[in-house]
Amino acid sequence: MSGRILITGDKHGTFLPLFSLAEKAELKKDDILMIAGDAGYVWNEDFSYGIETLQQIFPGTIAFIDGNHENHALLNSLEICRWNEGKAHRVGERVYHLMRGEIYSINGSNFFTFGGARSIDKDRREEGISWWKEEEPTPEEIEYGKKQLVEHYGKIDYVITHETPLFARKYISRSKQIDPDYHFPAHLEDWYHLISNSSRFKKWYFGHMHVDQVITPQLTGVHAEIIPTNEKKSIW
Repeated sequence: MSGRILITGDKHGTFLPLFSLAEKAELKKDDILMIAGDAGYVWNEDFSYGIETLQQIFPGTIAFIDGNHENHALLNSLEICRWNEGKAHRVGERVYHLMRGEIYSINGSNFFTFGGARSIDKDRREEGISWWKEEEPTPEEIEYGKKQLVEHYGKIDYVITHETPLFARKYISRSKQIDPDYHFPAHLEDWYHLISNSSRFKKWYFGHMHVDQVITPQLTGVHAEIIPTNEKKSIW
């Protein structure tokens, strides 16, 4: 029997939620935990100790997309490998960074992933130390993501992004300021309307907003909760 695919949101380098999960749920080697950005475990050059800790806590595989609060230069320097038919950065023996616009086939379901977002606090951060310009998707990356969605329309079951489609922000009380020149959420809204018409599409999960909130039956914000993809309720 295949393991579960679990979805959660921004962890910002903390291990406490995973310790709690391990105490409260029976975890297996074939379980996969997917984090919708701002995982924060690859921040400094000595990140390998934290990754070893992750692998000790969680017996399965951890796969995360990038958020805005990540060391993008360090992530992009890692070895690129193939993981479940998509490109990924290998972070550890059982830890992977899922790249923008890639599609992964896991346990009979196809996952489209797209990380990145603009930090509203970047003016208080230092470039190359606590902020990296690569946090925001480039026009080329956005075009690649759109191309992937169009070419694989009708074959994608789940979408995981860090940023949220633009229309969802009006339903979120803890929303974040949007700069007039920041168009990525509008692109995600277009993608949502495109893929939501596919009969195979099941769910879109996003992080970034630090909310556990159902926006529509097909769109859910994840943060603290850890949700199996085939269930409606959190297991922690």
